[in-house]
Amino acid sequence: MNLSDLPARELARLDAVCLEYESSLRQVADGEPAPSDLTSIQSLVERHGGEHADLLRSELEAIRAEIDGDLGIHGDSGELTQVLAASNDTPSRNADALDTPAVDAMKMDDSMRSTPSAEARVKKALAKVASDGSSDSLPPLGTEIGPYRLDGVLGRGGMGVVYRATDTRLERSVAVKMLSIDGHPNLVERFQREAKAVASLTHPNIVELFDVGVHEGMPYAVMEHLRGETLMRRMEPRRTDVAPITTQMVRFWGRQLAEALATSHASGVIHRDLKPENVMLVGRRSGSPTPSPANSNTISGHSMAMQSSNETSLPSVKLFDFGLSRVGRAVFGPGESDPEKQQDDAGNDDASESKTRAGMILGTPGYMAPEQARGETVTPAADVFSLGCVLFEAFYGRPAFTGKSPASRYAAVLEKTPLPDPGRRRDDIALADLIMAMMRKVPAERPTAATVVAALSRGGAVLQANEGETLAMPMDGVSMTQPVRIAGGVSRRRFVEMIGGSFAGALVGMSGLSGNWAKLKQIRSIGVLSFTPATQIAPTNEVDPQPARGRMLQRGELLAGLVANELSRLDGLSVPKYVPMTASFPDQYREAASRLEVDALVTGTFTEATGAQTGFMDVNIQIICAQSGTQIWGKVIRTSGGDNLIEQNHLARQVASAINRSLLENPLESRPRDPGAFTCLLKGRTQADPDSIDGMRSALKCFDSALSEDPNYAPAHAGKGLTSLTLAGRVADEEAQGLIIQARQSVENALELDTTNVEARLASAMLMYQMLGDLKPARDILLTLSKESTNSWQVYHQLGWVQLMLYEEMAGVVSLRRAASLHSTSKLLQSDLARAQWFVANRRRAIDEATGVMPKTDGNQVGPESFTRGLLIDLYEHSSDLKLAADLDPGLKWSESDGADRYWELREARLETLPYGPYGPTLNETILQLRRTDLATREPAEQRLARLLQTRSPMLPLLLIKHPQFDSIRTLPAAGEAFPVLRPGVV
Repeated sequence: MNLSDLPARELARLDAVCLEYESSLRQVADGEPAPSDLTSIQSLVERHGGEHADLLRSELEAIRAEIDGDLGIHGDSGELTQVLAASNDTPSRNADALDTPAVDAMKMDDSMRSTPSAEARVKKALAKVASDGSSDSLPPLGTEIGPYRLDGVLGRGGMGVVYRATDTRLERSVAVKMLSIDGHPNLVERFQREAKAVASLTHPNIVELFDVGVHEGMPYAVMEHLRGETLMRRMEPRRTDVAPITTQMVRFWGRQLAEALATSHASGVIHRDLKPENVMLVGRRSGSPTPSPANSNTISGHSMAMQSSNETSLPSVKLFDFGLSRVGRAVFGPGESDPEKQQDDAGNDDASESKTRAGMILGTPGYMAPEQARGETVTPAADVFSLGCVLFEAFYGRPAFTGKSPASRYAAVLEKTPLPDPGRRRDDIALADLIMAMMRKVPAERPTAATVVAALSRGGAVLQANEGETLAMPMDGVSMTQPVRIAGGVSRRRFVEMIGGSFAGALVGMSGLSGNWAKLKQIRSIGVLSFTPATQIAPTNEVDPQPARGRMLQRGELLAGLVANELSRLDGLSVPKYVPMTASFPDQYREAASRLEVDALVTGTFTEATGAQTGFMDVNIQIICAQSGTQIWGKVIRTSGGDNLIEQNHLARQVASAINRSLLENPLESRPRDPGAFTCLLKGRTQADPDSIDGMRSALKCFDSALSEDPNYAPAHAGKGLTSLTLAGRVADEEAQGLIIQARQSVENALELDTTNVEARLASAMLMYQMLGDLKPARDILLTLSKESTNSWQVYHQLGWVQLMLYEEMAGVVSLRRAASLHSTSKLLQSDLARAQWFVANRRRAIDEATGVMPKTDGNQVGPESFTRGLLIDLYEHSSDLKLAADLDPGLKWSESDGADRYWELREARLETLPYGPYGPTLNETILQLRRTDLATREPAEQRLARLLQTRSPMLPLLLIKHPQFDSIRTLPAAGEAFPVLRPGVV
């Protein structure tokens, strides 16, 4: 058996033992004491080997030989053995534990045991390795790699170096991280795979990558030259004693890290090694003086500029080391078993996905999640756990999980729960509780990164330092990272973080900010999905619109409706009508965008503030790319809570600004006498769905509520008038007449208050052609409105019908298609588009388009597609194909042997359930009566037309002028008198 045959969990256990052994050897070699049982191969094998003792011994011996080679110790000289023996308290015990038979520590001459010369030689070897590293293959200073001139060394590692370089094109300082991987060409391919995996990430708190390439077989990355200090250094006692880390800092930095993680998780990238060493504090407080000896202190050998106490901004964080936290010697070659690969493949059928994990080990003991330590599948929840550990340490001033060795820290993560300091916890109980929630053992019980963002924002959208606080930051000339202590060459299981981790972390911004900014600027259409409470986020099983249909709207639906309402006012941006819909994953976002026919989506989460912040709400608003289904912009915005949507409409302005547009306030709409009127207005607009009579009735109640808050609110009068007129075309005659009277009065009120109101002018045009037959004046008004309000599906819907009635058939179909695209979830509008094809004599096209709207699966229930079923029944009955018509109605039990008379009897009974179209009961009955062949006597055509003209149903003009079944009465003189377009020679 070899390593490749071990299961992931067992391999992880042995790996921890090997890490512990290697760490102890390097500790002793560096002159520090270490327990003898941790430097003895025999002892470790006896305690941890088990059934795989031989494999463990082989690995430990290889590590020992490798460290000997790193120190320049060969054969049986035993210099490291002597240092190991001298470093322990009991020479006799140590001698027995050492596995070098050529040396007996008990019999050594005193001059040989821990003599300065012996230890000095080891130290000298260590120093040589630290200074030289693998510089034989790496380029010397002064080398030019493309436009980058290598000017200095910022840090070294066993497999590479970090150079300070100058970009000669832009005359700026950059960091060039170069990896020396002689003998391991497969690492180049893995490096390139990892680059592609994280190149889509762009976030201000993720280190920015400028360029990547390969120089003489060595891959390199060019990234921003960060000037700052790691969070680990900032948390050192000698730093915090002078400048304590406040709760505001923890919230501010934690929120930025959570935002960075949320961005990476949305793109499918998991960090997997988040720890203080991988977090850089950068930036200088505004107005800080130029560092000078007079205002700087020396801390850890670095010149630290002390900032003035009256400055208010905090340094930001930069997260690096993505996805390739450690790369050891090529233990797992192609086709071999890699513990991480096993984990990821277990939860992912796509084998290619696991390629980005090949060769990586688990992470850092004390910060990795329990499931990560056990070798199980790693999910975004593991990053949240690690972030919790980092914030715990920053908040309480001590690590969450401690131990003298990596193995003990592994055990602590698996078995123990951190104990908060009660006194410190009282400083910010909400923050303390959030940190503990992030470190829950069960992944599903942890909050998501997006939830953490919202929770950490409760202290304020922009957190400031306490008055009088002092922050110390390195001077510009200080290294971009904490110096790395090199105690030997590269480990078999370790890839020096400075080179490997930060190197892969540099890949984060491969496309740069310009990539996503370019996508944002290219957005020409955008849809809005429902917002969800951050505390109640649950994966969406499928993307399915959930129209209001008269039900109570949720807070997240109101927020989404608000954003859609405001964005629809932007020129040059197509915004479909908002219908409640949610999505959770990239493929679902892509599906939602396809349904809405948009370039991008707006969505988000929100958190209600509690305690002293009651009355506020934090909204994490995001823009999702339709093509990739991933986030390309996001921001957490503090806004007022409650139902006052006027104070929340700046959310839409932030989105507009992100896509390079300016959204101005509409004072006539957003400034009613009472703010509640605006909220009621938006509720009414969301409820006013053409597919739902219940929704339209609910919308009328909302508009009435708005008018009760402000009787002079023109938008509410207009909404009431337009909805009343639309509903009148769908209900019985008596109710319809009352609605028409109500519509007239509401439109008149709205126009008296605001002559520019689009909905009032639209309703006025509808009254003009439906009640008066004035088609051309109505068309002119609608054409004007279509230019003023390019996102109004109602305008294009009515314009399309009027154009068809004026025999401008091609233009009419185009307008109706535009209406359907602006409300793509509406089955009625889709069926109307197919109906228009029939009305312009394109029967085959009408059938094809209507069939495309029907459900893919058969069922016995008549659902939202009833408009389309009715249209197809109308089509087939008109061509006397009763069999096809009957097949479309699951409630009509008829066969051809029953005869046509029986069909018409059954059809009459089913007409209310499945009408021909959204024409109202009277007109649907008229179509049936004109078509029936089983009637002995018929109502005279003149009498029927007179009755229809008297009731004047809103849909009468369209059917009388365009429906094929009305051919027999459209030529009557009364028809031409009512609608001049029907007179011979008028058109």
